[in-house]
Amino acid sequence: MKNNLPLILSLGFLLLLATSCAAVNEPSSSPSSPPVAKSTDSPSPSNSSSATGSTPVSGDDQVTADDIIPTLTRPDTSEDQPPAEIEDPSIKQVSFRVLGSLAYAQEFAAVNESGDLCLIAWANSGDGDGTATLTGPEIECDEPAEVKSEGLSLRIDSTKGNPGVVLHMLPPDLTEDVVRTELLKIPGNHEDLRPPVEFNATNFGLVSVAMTPQTADGLGQISIPRPDGSDFKLDLD
Repeated sequence: MKNNLPLILSLGFLLLLATSCAAVNEPSSSPSSPPVAKSTDSPSPSNSSSATGSTPVSGDDQVTADDIIPTLTRPDTSEDQPPAEIEDPSIKQVSFRVLGSLAYAQEFAAVNESGDLCLIAWANSGDGDGTATLTGPEIECDEPAEVKSEGLSLRIDSTKGNPGVVLHMLPPDLTEDVVRTELLKIPGNHEDLRPPVEFNATNFGLVSVAMTPQTADGLGQISIPRPDGSDFKLDLD
């Protein structure tokens, strides 16, 4: 028995050592750190969609010159050539479009470099034998949105031997029938050759009114009803 004691002690030490190693190598029942959850949030909007900030404005809300003068969308023709050269460099020469030849005026529309719509006219003496005298030109321009609301007006005063005219290109919501009805209410007005107050309509419905400066000064103002129930006040002086 005495000789077996060292052997028994060695076997006990080895058993204790094996148990300790097994305890160290056994994995823990809980993780050292909690698992990372996957995000379920939607991706943030890209810069391209958020940069607009709001719904884009429709093109229908913006008025351009060819909304009022549709012939601007086609090439110009020989009929669109003005009777004399225009020296204003801001006017786009290729944008000239004839609006009408009235007894009191030769009338054209054009566009300038800023995109404004322009009324350009020469006063006409009204001679029907081809010897009519023209005075001008006079040019008035405004933004298309303003023209749509208020039209465009110009005045060429008469001088000795030179005719004058007061000309108004009316807003596009004033139709030929409505304008005719109101103008024929003016005492002494008629639709014969060179009436005191003349009107003309283009083939796309834009109406113009023309008269001498003397007639305009005598009338002062013409009121024309609009489709929305309001009145358009045509100031002549």
